[in-house]
Amino acid sequence: MRMLPVAAVALSMPFAVAAHTIDLAVGDDAFRAAYEGDVAPAAGGMLRADVGALHNEDDGDLIHLGLKVRGDAGGYTVGVEGALGATLYWAGIDDPDEDVSAVALTGELHVTPQDWDRVRLAFTLNYAPEVLTFGEGESLLDTAARLEYEVLQETRVYLGYRLARVELEQGGDQDLHQGAQLGINITF
Repeated sequence: MRMLPVAAVALSMPFAVAAHTIDLAVGDDAFRAAYEGDVAPAAGGMLRADVGALHNEDDGDLIHLGLKVRGDAGGYTVGVEGALGATLYWAGIDDPDEDVSAVALTGELHVTPQDWDRVRLAFTLNYAPEVLTFGEGESLLDTAARLEYEVLQETRVYLGYRLARVELEQGGDQDLHQGAQLGINITF
């Protein structure tokens, strides 16, 4: 039932954008699905919107909606892209039964080595300190690193690591996902 808001937001996203990306990942006890698309040109890059959800069968759900500007890092660096923005999060923690919302600062780095054009390293960091975390939370961290391989044009498989952690006011840290993930990333 918690996934219903994600479906509503995803269906309301503008589908007349230039590029779309669907990202699906599975870990030991968690599944993550996300959609990202171009919204409009921005100075030095492209304004992109993304929406997604992470479901952990034991610990709860994490839903996000973000905006970021993505473009070439440094302007002259071939194969290196970066993104900066902000992401709204809602976390429904199962035990203890807590709701947390947050505004996270977002950073991404994508590196494609020059001699290995089918391989890409991707790093993501989303962090909301106490001042930007609401409800029963103290802070929120959603970070990932992964190695991607392009198996078909615009289709990548990857192996990576994700840590999605909410620090609660009462009860310490709650990890919604911590560990390896296997995924697929499709651009159309």
